[in-house]
Amino acid sequence: MFHFHPDNLKAVLPVFSESPFHSERTCVRCCAVRKEDPHRGFTLVELLMSMAISSILIVALAGIVTATQSAWQHTRGIEDSQAQINAAFDRIKLMISQTGIYHVSGQTPRAGLAVVTNSWNSIDIPNTLVVWSGGRNGGLSEQGTLTRLPQLNEILIYTVDPADAHNLIEIAFPDANSTIDFNSSSFNSTIRSAIQSSQAESTLLSNRIKCSQYVLSGNPWGPAAGNVFFSLVKTPSDSSLSSVSPGTAAWMNLSWPQGTASSSSGLRQVTVNCEVQFETAEQTALNEVNSASALPFFASGSRYYAYAP
Repeated sequence: MFHFHPDNLKAVLPVFSESPFHSERTCVRCCAVRKEDPHRGFTLVELLMSMAISSILIVALAGIVTATQSAWQHTRGIEDSQAQINAAFDRIKLMISQTGIYHVSGQTPRAGLAVVTNSWNSIDIPNTLVVWSGGRNGGLSEQGTLTRLPQLNEILIYTVDPADAHNLIEIAFPDANSTIDFNSSSFNSTIRSAIQSSQAESTLLSNRIKCSQYVLSGNPWGPAAGNVFFSLVKTPSDSSLSSVSPGTAAWMNLSWPQGTASSSSGLRQVTVNCEVQFETAEQTALNEVNSASALPFFASGSRYYAYAP
């Protein structure tokens, strides 16, 4: 908006001399002044620039928030799964420490621990641990070396659930009174039949076990298997004990734990090693089988006992 603004009206010197025939002229200087409007808004260009900058900032912040939330969920999933698996193997290690020892006629002393294999696509997988603990309450370790065979109602089995390979379960047989010999050639088949029997009572320990399945030409082939593996390590081994006689130099030179041995007995150790691959999130279609996000977990537990043949 422009206003006419007189700039210091001043009378100037007369151009012509004063006379009755001449009039006096005055000169007025003026200028055009622009008056700023205090309520003036942003221009279109300014608005577009501010919107573009704001959009860039919003996209950057959204990416940071999404990444942070994903990392937090992943970390929380790992912590939840580790807590679940740790609790499961604390239970297994407790029962291993409660394992009973038996010594019957014609056999050497035997700890009630065994690993049973199951066939998966023509591969034998050692995914079943058998513990003679005295049942779910344990207590056999306090009874010393027994001179009888274990009973099935004193047995606990740790394996994958036959109905859902994502589950690690504990199986007990509280109503079964039959005996079972860990040294029997039919031991494995007996355990497999017991797992499928109506007397088996299972308890869920974990539902985050990774499952694997063969894929041929892009299509699943064969059943899925839970990634649970057990192994037994005996020190001294069965073969080394069977090849020496008590009281000999070879007997004393065996790899007794802590070097504890006499001419007639020695301290023996049976260690159960376990490897589990567990999912870091609840089961979904994305981690149903062959998940790439599973993590390994390793644990072990030992039972020491006096070996006196």
